[in-house]
Amino acid sequence: MAQRIVYWFRNDLRLNDNEALYTAATAGQEVIPVYVFDPRQFENTRLGFRRTGALRAQFQIECVIDLRNRLREKGGDLLVRIGEPEKIIAELAETYQAEYVFTSKEIAPEETRIESSLSKRLKISNIDIRLFWMDTLSQVTDLPFSVSKLPLGFAQFQNQVKGHLKIKEPLPAPERVTLPQDFEAGIIPSLPKLGIDPQEMSNSNIKDGALPRGGETMALAKMDEYIKNSPQTEIDPDSVDLLTDSQLSNWLSLGCISARYIYKTVSERITPSALTETLLNNLLARDYFHWTLLRFGPRMFKPSGIKHNFNQPWLNDSVLFEKWSKGETENESVNAIMQKLLSSGDLSSGERKAAAAHLVHDLTVNWTWGAMYFESFLIDYDVSVNWGKWNNLAGVGAD
Repeated sequence: MAQRIVYWFRNDLRLNDNEALYTAATAGQEVIPVYVFDPRQFENTRLGFRRTGALRAQFQIECVIDLRNRLREKGGDLLVRIGEPEKIIAELAETYQAEYVFTSKEIAPEETRIESSLSKRLKISNIDIRLFWMDTLSQVTDLPFSVSKLPLGFAQFQNQVKGHLKIKEPLPAPERVTLPQDFEAGIIPSLPKLGIDPQEMSNSNIKDGALPRGGETMALAKMDEYIKNSPQTEIDPDSVDLLTDSQLSNWLSLGCISARYIYKTVSERITPSALTETLLNNLLARDYFHWTLLRFGPRMFKPSGIKHNFNQPWLNDSVLFEKWSKGETENESVNAIMQKLLSSGDLSSGERKAAAAHLVHDLTVNWTWGAMYFESFLIDYDVSVNWGKWNNLAGVGAD
């Protein structure tokens, strides 16, 4: 058993079904949970808006607050810092003389670069890092093909994995998390500490209580609410993304709840129906976007997309883009959608498609600008899902 393990929380802000944390609590006599707010995530993009807008940042802060409270219930705590994670985690591991750093495995280029940088820093101190894949229904090694042979298109992917899915039972939360006696928990930052003017929140004109609350506690409550109400819900299962339209995607995006937990809960507690099948297919489609990002990497973020389609000319027209983003186009329905996004950080699956289609097909403005804008303002932003859907809509993706 290891004496001391640093656990770095990333997009896995939960205790339930967190394999890396569960393993750390089992394998280590002491576990030091850490979350780092990275200032780079709140900087302005080259288009003038933040990478992470005020609404999404506030939701993130609430998720971290809830995580700390839940860890304290287990006898532990959450160390919170602001800075570059690759530096801070390495410094903490060395300061506390940890033998290991445990964390979740990410696949987007920037996140993998940070992982690599952290690994190099830890090697200097002879500290090992263990990465755990926890963001999809199953492991990449459980797919019936290698990622390099990922089918180009969800329908084909679905046909090939059907009957081959290996979805493990969700893990319970650790019974106890034991910290070293001498530690400095740190203060969870407010928006100003992250360089965000709270006025950006008040400008949303949203009534108190209308925005979703972050955290695992709320995620589990939302899951129970969905289970309770789903038999009476009348939705066309062929035309919706239930993860988005139920708002479960808000908590799934930061890992306050796992895809595996949703799958098992729905499978066990709801009588099989077209609705349950649609939700499970939505989870599988989410997996496919993750595998697509793993397969194609940086290509997903370029105008030519994963298809390397250089034939479509895109306009880098800032005037047209600004009219779209502010809801000032000639299309009133699109304007209403974009104003809703600004005020709430939430759009239905149909609204997202309509707004994106207007930018791409009617205005022919560079679709990557729209994907970046959604990244800033959507509370449920998930890098692989967001960019994968924009790839597809722009005609440069897998579907």
